[in-house]
Amino acid sequence: MMASRPQASFLHCELPPVASYTPGNRQRQSARLPTADGGSRMDEMIQPGTHALEQLQAEQFESATAAPRSGKPEAAASAVASNVVPFPTRLPASPQRHQGNAVLLDYLYGIDDGALQNTPSGHIRQLFDYATNSPAARALRCRRRMVARAIDETCLRLGHGARILCIASGHFREAELCQSIRYGNFGEIVVCDSDSECLRVVNQCYGELGIQTQCVHLEQLLHGPCQFAGFDLVYSAGLCDHLKDKACRQLAEQLFRALKPGGKLLLGNLRMRIVGIGFLQGLLDWRPQYRRDEQLLNLLRGVDYKDIAGARVFHDIGHRLAFLEACRYG
Repeated sequence: MMASRPQASFLHCELPPVASYTPGNRQRQSARLPTADGGSRMDEMIQPGTHALEQLQAEQFESATAAPRSGKPEAAASAVASNVVPFPTRLPASPQRHQGNAVLLDYLYGIDDGALQNTPSGHIRQLFDYATNSPAARALRCRRRMVARAIDETCLRLGHGARILCIASGHFREAELCQSIRYGNFGEIVVCDSDSECLRVVNQCYGELGIQTQCVHLEQLLHGPCQFAGFDLVYSAGLCDHLKDKACRQLAEQLFRALKPGGKLLLGNLRMRIVGIGFLQGLLDWRPQYRRDEQLLNLLRGVDYKDIAGARVFHDIGHRLAFLEACRYG
């Protein structure tokens, strides 16, 4: 089975050295490059680069939308979305797609090197390099590694009896880093997302390894009866970044029900004051919901405390993201 496993290319699989984390003031971050380590030189670089990026985006949008001769508006949207500089063409949220974007995460992970090789040079290349190597981007790559480690730890402990549930999977790229998935040392892994295209990619890349997929919409997950049960590990790496507190509490309550006694829930969330996050916010029109440690713990308020054997919040080494971990009693 391993011989037919699809191969993926990685340009940035290994994390760069973690930058020191120094919380700044409480001013609202703008979509400018941070000046703590570069000051005016960085500003001088980004201003002409941003202008060039806007021009490129406008030209590509015009060329894409000027050819709906095929009678298919989605073809024009697809042409814009295939921009070799992916950040300004972030796909909007829809009833079928939450605000995350699996294609952009693939770029941050270093996947799809063919598109990366065609990225323009000069200021636009500098913008792209900064966006993909900033502390915020490294935090997302670190999150992927932490999730992969949690999967491997669960499978190492339980072997072929391990049952794992992933919610809002995107392209499920943590599978590339999991030894347990590579060697088939698990019982069942169910990957859920509301985007059928994401699930198609998961099936194409990892279906032969035994990964199962299921289309689950957010409203169905939050307000419908819990359709999952008996899992040893249930996790969602990035969905909480896009949900308000009430919806997040409902999510935690529903996913906790899916655990078997002794099972573990993991919910990831970005922390406040990540260096350079304003740059990605402005470029992607991305507004994640940041949470402090106590806010993450409060997400368990809807869970009966008698069912919780233990709960904690832990961070990555750069303190840029946090995970809520809750274990079910039993």
